[in-house]
Amino acid sequence: MELFIQALLGDKYWVAVTIAVVSILLNIQKVTEYYFYLRKNRQAQILAALQEPLVSAELKAHLKNELDIECFKSVHGVRLSMPMLNAVFLLNQRLDNSVAFRHVLRAFKNTPDITGIEQYSFRIKVSLLETLMKLYNLIAGALIAAFGFLGFMLSIHIIITGGELSTYMTGILLIPIGAFMFDDGVAFISVRHINAALEDYELTTLENPK
Repeated sequence: MELFIQALLGDKYWVAVTIAVVSILLNIQKVTEYYFYLRKNRQAQILAALQEPLVSAELKAHLKNELDIECFKSVHGVRLSMPMLNAVFLLNQRLDNSVAFRHVLRAFKNTPDITGIEQYSFRIKVSLLETLMKLYNLIAGALIAAFGFLGFMLSIHIIITGGELSTYMTGILLIPIGAFMFDDGVAFISVRHINAALEDYELTTLENPK
C-alpha cells in the first residue's frame, strides 16, 4: 500500500496501475472463492427452507424456482428469471442438436422478447439499434484485442531495452476490454444461427405434422 501511495504522489500513475492490477490478480482466487461461498450458502438456505414443515406450499413453490435459478447460475454463469429459464429449456428442446447450447445462452443474456415462444413461427427479435451495437462490439472488440496483444508483445521488447511501461500497461488493459466487447458482439452471430435453425424447425414441423 505504501508503494502504491508513493507512486501516486510521484505522478507515476502507470506504476500505480500496475501495482493495483497485480494486487487484484494475486487476490482474485480469494475473491472468487468468497463469491462461490455466498452462492452455495444461499442454495443451502433455500434447501433448508424447503425441508422446513412450517413453510407454506406457496413459498416452497417459489423457493423451488429460486433454487433452479441459483443452480443454473452456478453451472452456466448466467442468471435468468424463471420465465426466461423456461424459455431457454423450451427453445433448446425445439432446436435439439442443431444449435449448441452456448448459442442459446449468449442470445438470452440480453433478455430477448419471448412473446409467442410457444408458436412454431417464433424468432428471437433484435432491434436495429441493438444489432448495430452488437456488430460494433464484435468488430471493435476484435480490433482492440488484437491491438492490445500487439502492444503487449511490443512492450516486452521495450521493457528489455529500458523503455516506458505505458505501452505494456496499455496492452494489458486493451486485451480484456477487447475480449469482453468481442464476446458481447458474438451474441449477434448466435441469434442469427438460432433463427436459421428455428426456420428449419418450422418448415420441418409443417411438412411433417404430428
